[in-house]
Amino acid sequence: MISLKELVNQGKIEKTKATVKLPIQVDGIDENILSVYKIPLQYLFYNDENGRISTGIAKYKEELNPSNDLKNSEYNDKISKMIENNNPKSLKKTQESISVSGQNIHGWVLDDGRIIDGNRRFTALRNIYKKTGKTLFFEAVILPFSYNNVTEKMKIKKLELSIQMGIEDKVQYEPVDLALDIYRTTGGSNPIMTEADYADSSKLDLKSVKSNYDGVVYMKKFLEYIGAPEDGFEIVKDARIWSMFTAMGDTLRNSFSNDPSSQVQKNRTVNSYFATILFLISVGNEGNNGRTNIRDYGTDIVSSSANSKYNDEIEDLAFDLSDDLKDRKIQNFSELSKSLIDLDDDVKSIGEVYHENTNSVRSGKSVEKFFKSVEKNQKFLENLNKNGGLMGQLNYNNFSTDQIKQLQNHMRQINLLSEELFNKYAEESK
Repeated sequence: MISLKELVNQGKIEKTKATVKLPIQVDGIDENILSVYKIPLQYLFYNDENGRISTGIAKYKEELNPSNDLKNSEYNDKISKMIENNNPKSLKKTQESISVSGQNIHGWVLDDGRIIDGNRRFTALRNIYKKTGKTLFFEAVILPFSYNNVTEKMKIKKLELSIQMGIEDKVQYEPVDLALDIYRTTGGSNPIMTEADYADSSKLDLKSVKSNYDGVVYMKKFLEYIGAPEDGFEIVKDARIWSMFTAMGDTLRNSFSNDPSSQVQKNRTVNSYFATILFLISVGNEGNNGRTNIRDYGTDIVSSSANSKYNDEIEDLAFDLSDDLKDRKIQNFSELSKSLIDLDDDVKSIGEVYHENTNSVRSGKSVEKFFKSVEKNQKFLENLNKNGGLMGQLNYNNFSTDQIKQLQNHMRQINLLSEELFNKYAEESK
């Protein structure tokens, strides 16, 4: 493994006149002002621990080993193509800018050549080199850390989050990539940092960090439910249903306790959620509309007494749909969409349960709201009568004779309307 610092000492990497301030204080770095170096591209490689990249290469994890171009360019080539496909317009703009005026924004790299910040700039430089054959350099700060050192992982992650999200306000993470980064960084048997540490370093709200973590838990369960690969996160991205899982996690967290019987109902509800989400996908409820519908489902059904009935009615349908999808070995969103069309009868049955139950709950809410409105008006008139026909500090000296007659006329109309409504309700109750 190479050491960029050693290459600096050997004169193979040149220090520039540029310097940069360290965004946060980190043990192991004494200086607040760090030098920027001109690093030959051949010594550098993409960071497979980066949230965006690790999600993109998840399916190739066993095939790809992190390495620079001197050792094996296949790794960098694969990720470079992924970055280019992800946002070709942005990469083209960066490439054109560097071609004309050079690299204006420095990057950040580890001592082994792993890039912590500057993936798009590095990709642009590699493309320019391949096109022109000109010798190019990636200008970056060299950090004296390595992912091979367990104690330094948290320091690296704090710096990465501060640079990419907390301090410089870079391009926002794709939501699924951000959530997976939170999950991988704060979860497992040996987390790099706590959720509170992640929130502090990234300047995210702790509640949001927890919500994202739970969302990944249920996203992974959903992929298992439909028989997709465990790293098939592109299905969720393409279906535009990520926000449904954060909404799902928030509702489940607030609706169930750790009591064993409550957990049984929670597990049943998870399957009901997945079946409901698949129905919503089938009718085009995605993105913001999908999130709204799944939140309403959480409020109207999951968090109410209607949940047990809903689970009873949808349970067999949910299990059957899961079994049918697993038999099809779903690999991508296109295959999922086609399968939902093929299984239209099952999906429609789920939709009928969904609509019947949600409409019933909402109708009940409308009736309750109507009653409260009538009771409120009755209470107002009772208080008015109790206070001699006026409210608050008012007295009859504040009113003209015409105004008092107007009040009398209003009461006459209310009396007539009340009598008509009384007779109407009497007729309807027969």
